[in-house]
Amino acid sequence: MTEVAVQRRPRNRKQLIVAAAAKQFERRGFHDAAIAEIAADVGITGPALYRHFRGKQDLLAAAVEFEIEGLEAAYGAPQPGLQELLEYAAGKSLAQNRPSALWERNQAYLEPSVSAELRDRYQKAIAPLHEAIQTARPGLAGPAVELLVAGAHAVLSSSRLFSRNKLDSGRARMLMTKAASAVCEMTDLGVVERATARGGARGRIMPASRREAILEAAVTLFAERGYQAVGMDDIGAAAGITGPTLYHHFSGKSAILVTVITRCLDALYFDVSGALSATDDPARALDSALTSFVRINVEHGDALSALLTEVVNVPADERAAIRRLQHDYASEWVALLIRVRPDLAAAEAEALARTAQSVINRMRRQLRGEPGDVGNQLNRVGRAVLGLAGPAVSSGHQ
Repeated sequence: MTEVAVQRRPRNRKQLIVAAAAKQFERRGFHDAAIAEIAADVGITGPALYRHFRGKQDLLAAAVEFEIEGLEAAYGAPQPGLQELLEYAAGKSLAQNRPSALWERNQAYLEPSVSAELRDRYQKAIAPLHEAIQTARPGLAGPAVELLVAGAHAVLSSSRLFSRNKLDSGRARMLMTKAASAVCEMTDLGVVERATARGGARGRIMPASRREAILEAAVTLFAERGYQAVGMDDIGAAAGITGPTLYHHFSGKSAILVTVITRCLDALYFDVSGALSATDDPARALDSALTSFVRINVEHGDALSALLTEVVNVPADERAAIRRLQHDYASEWVALLIRVRPDLAAAEAEALARTAQSVINRMRRQLRGEPGDVGNQLNRVGRAVLGLAGPAVSSGHQ
């Protein structure tokens, strides 16, 4: 008689579902993450998953809680000192290897009451970092402390950039800690106000071109609501263009997104090409590339955010080409950084370069003020993360 093996349900099945969902949300975004694929990753069926969660919103809330639990563990260092906390948090974040920025990118898809509760818990999770910086830098005013908290937290949230490059865990921890420490040690802070809402009172001239007006409206709406929550009618109404005229310029919403993203990449690469051809000094060229990235962030930050956060919504047949362009652009930073800092291996330089770009973009969304002031602050943060000593070697354009 043949014995039939009985497959027992793992006791931590719910936790496995949440971990799988978090990866799907990070990789594909909320709308494109599929319940069936999340279930398949855990080895169960869709109906079995619904025994644990009512739907994708419940799963997203659980995934954000999963992220927050990781932060609570990372910032739960037994030692109260700032350096000890940064080292502990870097080690914990690398060991957990959890998706990050789920809260930041997906909170709009949560029920308001759930969102408010998770926001409060998120802030409490990073409170030990705030307290450690305040204690270590008692002379700093509140806004300056908030700025350092935002920068250090962004570095410590970049662990997957280091683990993705398969760095030695000890070396990765050291590099992350050093980058976060450099941010926390920044002096002469020309602090600008933290943003309380998108936009501001700064005036602007609307483009005359209908195509440009469409792109401008789409970029603003994508940043405010997220790509999936915006329809072509919304874009047309915001641009003052409706009906067939809208589709005369773009075949659909995804075509607009692809145009926004590729234009950002073209602008970034155009500037870095100019930096490479203008000097034979790698330090000066890297400074120019950093200045360019900061300037484009300040002037076209919503479009650049689409490149960094909405690329998951680009059709699969076009996404690969965009990913290659992203990789090629980052490779220029990596090549320059290795020449400026020969102590770094290629994988280490790539992790630091991508972390600097991510930190700049995340902090830009938290600051408001005169473009030059914001740009100068972000440039200094970028140099700190990259480990570039001293002042910038070129004045650049802010």
